[in-house]
Amino acid sequence: MYNGSSNVLGLMSGTSLDGMDAALVRFSEGDDVPWKLLEYRHFQYPKELLELVNKTFTSPDLLRDVDIAFAEWTIECIKITAQGSLHPIDLVGTHGQTIFHQPERKWTYQAGCMPYISTRIGIPVVTNFRIQDVLLGGQGAPLVPFGDMVLFGEYEAALNIGGFVNVSLGKPLLKEGVSAAFDICPANIVLNQFARELNADFDNNGEWAREGAINKWVLDELDSLAYYELTGPKSLGAEWVESEFIQHLDILSPKDALATCVEHMVHQIDRILHKKQVFVTGGGALNKYLIQRLEHAGVECVLPDKTMVDAKEAIIFALLAYKRIRGENNVLGHTTGSRIDHSSGCIFNP
Repeated sequence: MYNGSSNVLGLMSGTSLDGMDAALVRFSEGDDVPWKLLEYRHFQYPKELLELVNKTFTSPDLLRDVDIAFAEWTIECIKITAQGSLHPIDLVGTHGQTIFHQPERKWTYQAGCMPYISTRIGIPVVTNFRIQDVLLGGQGAPLVPFGDMVLFGEYEAALNIGGFVNVSLGKPLLKEGVSAAFDICPANIVLNQFARELNADFDNNGEWAREGAINKWVLDELDSLAYYELTGPKSLGAEWVESEFIQHLDILSPKDALATCVEHMVHQIDRILHKKQVFVTGGGALNKYLIQRLEHAGVECVLPDKTMVDAKEAIIFALLAYKRIRGENNVLGHTTGSRIDHSSGCIFNP
């Protein structure tokens, strides 16, 4: 089945908790991995599940409950996609929902990576992509650089602005491979939190940030956090945001917090990508104020159409599943810190 063309459904729910992206992608055999996006859907997070996920961040005793609930939602998303699709689904790659990420303790936990998903949908499933790399001594992140290199490699850098900002660097990626990849700073995991204080799921086009005042003292505090002195490979998790980051912004009004956080993001991104041509995706690519500030700072942002902005990470997890089922490497060890390229992910068959 996986030696010719295969239709793979990639599912991605990121740390920004804005829903599930589902990308059905056709891959063909060959070193250059010819591919085509067949369909893309976005599923809104069910309110009760979102509340459960947020509770689990501070209550590990709820892990079993969130595992089952997220797996059930995953099954629902797969079935709806299959029923509405003109194309058969040969394989599913599902990331699950990251609850804890502490690679220094050799622990990363994605909820909903349950073997019975395959049994219930009657399709092979690849999931739990991060744990093998963590056990090999890596960060278990970022995994997206492999896809950046294989599928989107013509740029000097690929930037994804989701819950966190992560980057893949190369010259360009396609010819030289990925030279470095890491999480730069928090993004929507923080921005959406302050937008919710203004009774919205997110800051549309960054308009509230544009209206807010940048607090120079808080900005300096954020820019001085120890994480930014670390060299890669390095990655961030929700725990770090809660323990190290958010406290500096909590003293501000929501609009001022948004303005200050966006400026902090610009400082950290520009520090890495100044004067580079950068392929930008993720929900933050739709934040017009952020993109304008980045371009003003000197980052040359290349934005694809909205479907690709939203779908890229789900497309890449479809690729990771396709590579895993074929027994081929899907993790770049020098970018995660495990130092060896390897084929990661748990395979479950119906």
